[in-house]
Amino acid sequence: MLDWVYYLLAAGGLILAVVLLSRAAAFRSRRYTVRPEQGIAIDRLRAAERLSGAIRIPTITAPEPEGAERAPFEQFIAYLEQAYPRVHELVEREIVNRYSLLYRWKGRDESLKPALLMAHIDVVPVEEGTEQDWLHPPFSGAVADGFVWGRGTMDIKNQIILILEAVEDLLAAGFTPARDFYLAFGHDEEVRGKEGAFKIAALLQSRGITFEYILDEGGAVTVGAMPGVKQALAMVGIAEKGYADIRITARGEGGHSSMPPRHTAAGLIGQAVVDLEKRQHPARISPFLKEMLAYVGPEMNFGLRLILANLWLFGPLFKLIFKASRAGNALLRTTTAVTILEGGSEPNVLPRKASAVINYRIAPGETVAGMLEHLRRIVGPEIAVEPLVTTEPSRISPVEGNGFKTIERAIYAIFPDAVTVPYIVMGGTDAIRYEPLCEQIYRFTPMLISAEDLDRMHGTNERLSLDNIENGIRFYIELLKK
Repeated sequence: MLDWVYYLLAAGGLILAVVLLSRAAAFRSRRYTVRPEQGIAIDRLRAAERLSGAIRIPTITAPEPEGAERAPFEQFIAYLEQAYPRVHELVEREIVNRYSLLYRWKGRDESLKPALLMAHIDVVPVEEGTEQDWLHPPFSGAVADGFVWGRGTMDIKNQIILILEAVEDLLAAGFTPARDFYLAFGHDEEVRGKEGAFKIAALLQSRGITFEYILDEGGAVTVGAMPGVKQALAMVGIAEKGYADIRITARGEGGHSSMPPRHTAAGLIGQAVVDLEKRQHPARISPFLKEMLAYVGPEMNFGLRLILANLWLFGPLFKLIFKASRAGNALLRTTTAVTILEGGSEPNVLPRKASAVINYRIAPGETVAGMLEHLRRIVGPEIAVEPLVTTEPSRISPVEGNGFKTIERAIYAIFPDAVTVPYIVMGGTDAIRYEPLCEQIYRFTPMLISAEDLDRMHGTNERLSLDNIENGIRFYIELLKK
């Protein structure tokens, strides 16, 4: 009798192994070859000088509109007029809410829905005390060692310049696109876009304009972006996480620290912070993540491919491996980050109040309400919960739509060694303001960067290579001509 049991177990194991291996073997790459457009010479040095000029104008935004210095924004608008004469002669342009820009390049076929290309004019300030750490001053726009240096070279004046360079070159060649193309450059994306992108989107909506697809800033072509993948990955955002800043506050008895209560206000907040970090939102393999893995999985080694092709069996193991990295963890769940702690004024005085600010990035498929419920359940009734800023996650755009496929073809034409991968953008972008106008919204910046380069965004020694300038212009030419 035992022999039959052993035979059945062995047969079952063999069948399972065949199923697992066959699924892994069927996990095939989605890459393909695209011949790039020919015939337009790119003057990368001229483009670098134009980007340099844009960087020298410190368009630093502020949380409150009245808190920003507005003269640089007016100067920037005037600079673009001077730098791109054909664009401003042959393409319609209007200034929205004083400092944002909206262009319309009319196409040949009015029956085609227009497309929208986006970027933003504003940049973040340089952290005080770090100026001396820059190899070149942050607003010098220095062109040196094969790079343009300065704040905005990667986020995201580069995208404005690359788009306008492509349009200027195509106009010089006598080209007219098939469909209308709109260009939208908001002026306050870094502080949530309420005065820039929001106003542009409202204006377009009032005119009844909708779009075939929209492309904003987002992922780039990166090497080493995912464990187990040696191939460069072109990360195209198909959605973005929601955003929330939540203040939690505890109150307690004041007085002298020589006779403290069992828990001070600071102690209550400290315990709440520990509990929030310990009891994170659950990790889950969402439908979007499965879509992403379908693109990147075939580029992994066979062992990882075996796991990804059989998540029905290896899901727990995959989550354990994936959440070990910060990037993988962020893809699996709504993240919790304690960013501000406040409370107390003297070492020997009991604080009457202590607080913390928690920053959440909410995964698509989840909600602000669900996040708040999770938070309140953990901190308990003694802690007051105050939402400061909240934004729901965006919709997830389709990967089978015309917009994604058009962007994918342009990527493969310019970055043939990369693998296009749909993913969720961790930070916020202006693109979410345009959801009423379009079902296909994507987020991608055409530049090849390393993990080290990622730290330069909003950091020290931000820079863009001349190779990236040329490839970025060619990418937008591909997009406009296709």
